[in-house]
Amino acid sequence: MLVSEDGMKKLLVAMSVSEGVTGLLVLVLPALLIRLLFNCEINSSGVLVGRFAGVCLISLAAACWPDQGMSRAFWGMLTYQFLVTAYFVVIGSSGGGGILLWPVAAVHAVFTVLLVGAWQKEQGGSAVPD
Repeated sequence: MLVSEDGMKKLLVAMSVSEGVTGLLVLVLPALLIRLLFNCEINSSGVLVGRFAGVCLISLAAACWPDQGMSRAFWGMLTYQFLVTAYFVVIGSSGGGGILLWPVAAVHAVFTVLLVGAWQKEQGGSAVPD
């Protein structure tokens, strides 16, 4: 069965909501999330950069919210999910990371696989999600 346009849209909405909520949490509680993800403390400049990352995640969520043409939302979210997965795997493989690093890496890996799977299923119907 092919992924419907509605199915792709729901997938992108779910991921956008997830990243938007994460962005809000990073914006409000950067030190806590850094400790849980990377098992380290941050100083005041780290809090500022963490909050900037929160703003970036909220912006990503807004930019990847699907509309009539879903191609940009799809490719933007796929790029983000893949790169975050790779980054967290590198950190975790080098012995870094906190209690949430591997679970969060797994969630991003699953999101990546879901997006690639949805795209492959759409290949039977149309070339690229629009």
